[in-house]
Amino acid sequence: RQARRREELQEPSRPQNAYWLWLSENREAITKEAGSAKGPVVGKLAGEKWKAMSAAQKKPFEAEAAKRKAAYEKAMEEFKASGGQPGKRRQEKQQVKQARADKKAKKEARKASGKPSRPQNA
Repeated sequence: RQARRREELQEPSRPQNAYWLWLSENREAITKEAGSAKGPVVGKLAGEKWKAMSAAQKKPFEAEAAKRKAAYEKAMEEFKASGGQPGKRRQEKQQVKQARADKKAKKEARKASGKPSRPQNA
């Protein structure tokens, strides 16, 4: 029952912008041209190509991005209207991460103190 309710109140994810839509369509060709599938290499070449493109070439990707953004904003309004809190999932993830970091720091401090973890045997 809780799983269904949690699923209904799932915060919509942000849509891709025009550049990312273009990159998802053209990644294979750019990877072949770059001669490497590594992210930084492909990203740099893709960024240069995107900047060199004319406005007319970018237009279909920008139109699709605008359409997706409008759908996202509508979904976000519905999410808020149904009682959802935007950014809650991100806050929960951050709290878990912070708790893990605190635990690790506490453990490191205990090790650094030189104090034995167990009392000596008699």
